[in-house]
Amino acid sequence: MISQNRQKAADLHAELKEHKLLGISEHATYYKLLVANYYLAQGCTKKAKKRLDEIQRFSEDLAVYESNLFKHVLALYYIAVDEHTKSIDIFNTVDFKFYSNPSIYYDLAVAYQNVHSPVLAYHYAEKALNHFKKTNQFLRIIDTENLMLIQVESDQYRNFNDTIEQYENLIKLCDLCNSQEKKAKVLHNFAYEHFRRQNYESAGSLYEESMALKDKDSLLYLLSLEGYTRSALIGKFMPQEQLIDLIEEGLSIAELCNETLYRLIFTLHKYSAFQQKDEYHTYLFDSVLPYLKSHGYTLTAQTYDRDLFNYYTAKGNPDKALEVAGRLINSDDTTSQETSEVLV
Repeated sequence: MISQNRQKAADLHAELKEHKLLGISEHATYYKLLVANYYLAQGCTKKAKKRLDEIQRFSEDLAVYESNLFKHVLALYYIAVDEHTKSIDIFNTVDFKFYSNPSIYYDLAVAYQNVHSPVLAYHYAEKALNHFKKTNQFLRIIDTENLMLIQVESDQYRNFNDTIEQYENLIKLCDLCNSQEKKAKVLHNFAYEHFRRQNYESAGSLYEESMALKDKDSLLYLLSLEGYTRSALIGKFMPQEQLIDLIEEGLSIAELCNETLYRLIFTLHKYSAFQQKDEYHTYLFDSVLPYLKSHGYTLTAQTYDRDLFNYYTAKGNPDKALEVAGRLINSDDTTSQETSEVLV
């Protein structure tokens, strides 16, 4: 699992399930922790939590290594369910003197990335990268360098030519490792860096390349499709008929994946494409913002609130503008998250 050999991990999991005595042997707890970690890697959070709950009942009696492994896997569970602050709190209880699993540094970096702490995210990613390079774990190197690039891009004064070179080198490494999954992720993030710099047509091309490497009916495809659509909307490099087709595709996949957030966002894109400003802002006020705020997307909600404030001010509606301004002034973003612009 550390080296991300998923097929081998699946084969080993199936083999060990046949050994019924493992559940009552001296290795039972260690086995349950590995199974919980395996389920998290598969995205099966409920199955993982069931195993962790079983161990939690006697966690005080665990041996030192197993106690730290339990904390590591429990912290990974909280990352998986988007409780990143809680995850970091648990990571900080791990005793690194007795726990030498280097992947914990990468996992800590991801946790800090998710709470918008780029310095700590970069620090722990660098520690992980040193180990992955020493042990020639190339797939983990790709993930870690990708994560580190996201952190350094928070520096607005960084030379973009350096960014381009690093992303291109990462894409070459993905090709050398024959990893389409990693390449799709790197292309998506490279597209976002172009988008941030208002290079909308370049961003669109990279998002499209990323989409071509993904399962069409997946959330990861949907994320890149949204980036492609947003780039086309703002950059105006696509005929409207083609743009509407993209939006309808996004709405269809969001419905299929039961992704309410992206159903709302693609509906906003549809109003934008047809230049229906009043309908756009009414839907934003009545449907989108309540959802964002109730699900913790405070930073994204603030961006839309600023849009609403400008709209109501221009429309000569001071009461609505003041209501929105009050929300911006009183907003608390200490536990906020953003919609997924980048992939880690």
